[in-house]
Amino acid sequence: MPATKQGRPRKPKVLKELQGTYRPGREVQKEKPTKGPKPRKPKGLSRQASSVWDQLCPKLYELGLVTEVDVLTFASYCQAAGDYLQTTRTLNKLGCDNWYFETATGYRQQIPELSVRDKAFQQMIKLAPRFGLDPVSREGLISTDAPTPDFVEEFLFKPRVIA
Repeated sequence: MPATKQGRPRKPKVLKELQGTYRPGREVQKEKPTKGPKPRKPKGLSRQASSVWDQLCPKLYELGLVTEVDVLTFASYCQAAGDYLQTTRTLNKLGCDNWYFETATGYRQQIPELSVRDKAFQQMIKLAPRFGLDPVSREGLISTDAPTPDFVEEFLFKPRVIA
């Protein structure tokens, strides 16, 4: 029986570099270059999932967080996000008062769309950290485009009048 992985999942090298926590001495093995051909959108995604793919894939590809081998996992995230958006729109049209109904025995039960939305959201939560799409995995990402502010220089050369 194969051993199961225990503990915290490994972060990709690219994510460590963006967060500023990459230390070459701690690398277990050399990772292969992450930049390869740009991933192609798989067929069969819903319209909303396709829209999520079009919005996120170019950005994640530029950061090196999604490659051709990640297509199915990323497509699963996009489909879950599309399902979540679609069912949320449907539920919003229904209104909160219509999310529950009474059974023949008098019990109050929720409509199936709520379960579909919740399952899609749970799948999104599970897959988001793999691509840096949640606040915890995104925390500390270093933006190379924005200049870092120098507060001492601002204090010395842009004085303010204190009333």
